[in-house]
Amino acid sequence: MRMEMRVETGVYGLDELLDSGFRPNTVNVVLGSTGTGKTIFSLQFLLKGLERGEKGIFISFDMDVKDVVDVASAIGWEEVEDYVDSGMLVINKFYAENVSYINNDLLTFIVSESGETTRIAIDSFTPLISSLSYEMRNDVNWFFSKLREAGTAVITLEEPLNGDMSEPSVVIPLFLGDSVIQLKNIGYGEAFNRTLRVIKHRGSWHAEGVFPYRILEGLGMIVEGGEFVESMREPVDLNQTLEKAGIKREKIDKDMLKKLQRVAESRTARAEEIIVNILKKYA
Repeated sequence: MRMEMRVETGVYGLDELLDSGFRPNTVNVVLGSTGTGKTIFSLQFLLKGLERGEKGIFISFDMDVKDVVDVASAIGWEEVEDYVDSGMLVINKFYAENVSYINNDLLTFIVSESGETTRIAIDSFTPLISSLSYEMRNDVNWFFSKLREAGTAVITLEEPLNGDMSEPSVVIPLFLGDSVIQLKNIGYGEAFNRTLRVIKHRGSWHAEGVFPYRILEGLGMIVEGGEFVESMREPVDLNQTLEKAGIKREKIDKDMLKKLQRVAESRTARAEEIIVNILKKYA
């Protein structure tokens, strides 16, 4: 089975939870409250691309170029300023009261600054859609489709302080995004002070569960537990599994055999156990 090219997130330990990274030309939502590291996530994503020669676009409704450079320098990423000076990283501050998510100025800027391979970060998307209603879902869908045409995007989203996740400004981007990663600042002690969960990864496998992460000077965000998840996802040799079960391929109908082959190649945790259980009816 041909492996799809992936876009590395740049966040240590996260790609292992996303089957090697984001899918190209997707919109990936990072949901979290203040202080969970959404801006660091965005910059880390862009920095990984910049290191690979990919262009980066950072859009904010709160920070200008100096603010972004200061945040990057504070964590030890002084090279961000060099990327800005060289034009590889373009930073623009928009004012939410003058821009709506269907405003052509914003998209024109993104498209005009995009290169052959571009990473886009919008931090935060919330001011842009704070007055969103369910009737405007198609407009957001259209905006996301334009982002996908321009490159691979990360948009951050503020988790409501009141905990109401049913608000249209939260529900609609979460539903329309290709992947959703939730960051939590729990405060239960250092080991699990901050946790990360992959809510969805459309068209791709993703790890389930809650994973602790830390933010370290110089390295940025580090997710723990990815190595263990990766070690549990060993590929399965379907022929060997059939032989051990004493079942000939001819006994299995072609459609089922094709499905079992997909499971074997998926590197899903406990895939062999799942296949063996299905094969019992052919024994």
